[in-house]
Amino acid sequence: MTQPSFLAVEDSIEKSLVKIKKKLLTLYFLKSNIVRIRTKEGIKMLNFKKTIVYNIRDLSNHISHYIQNNDEKKVGESVFATHSSERISRLQGMTAGYLYTHQDRQVIQKDLEKGMSISKSTASGLVQRMVKNGLIYTTPSPDDARVKCLNLTTYAKNTMSEINSQAEDTERRLQQGISPEDLATFFKVIDQIRENTK
Repeated sequence: MTQPSFLAVEDSIEKSLVKIKKKLLTLYFLKSNIVRIRTKEGIKMLNFKKTIVYNIRDLSNHISHYIQNNDEKKVGESVFATHSSERISRLQGMTAGYLYTHQDRQVIQKDLEKGMSISKSTASGLVQRMVKNGLIYTTPSPDDARVKCLNLTTYAKNTMSEINSQAEDTERRLQQGISPEDLATFFKVIDQIRENTK
């Protein structure tokens, strides 16, 4: 009886290691957050078009394009253009609306961050642009001179009714054909997704 050669043994071990690696990789993929289904054709990836992440991002893009195209049709009459013809973003318009509905109290940058769910850096840049565009001005807080209160300019206050009208038009279009029950379910699902991602 002939003894197996060293090369044959080494080859056999190598093949066994490859099989073990394949099994470990299979286990890893099955336990990972990405759902993969093993089929005869190989590994089938999760259909990303059926995911919440893809659909929310896609919907957000659709809404942004709709708003942008709608604004471009109203060039010359849009309140989202300053006297110097610089564009004012929707976020600035929403911020003006937030400040308008909170005129009964002092609003500082931290209030914007929390109330509009934006980061500190986003809020800081937003305030700077709105001051430059003549929508807000800052005053020292009576409690702490280092903190700046945010105030709407007369120009911004005078345009609030038109900003609100445009926002209502957009919202009506987005809700078109959706029943109150379905809309309530939509907001309930969104709230649950927010809760899941805390």
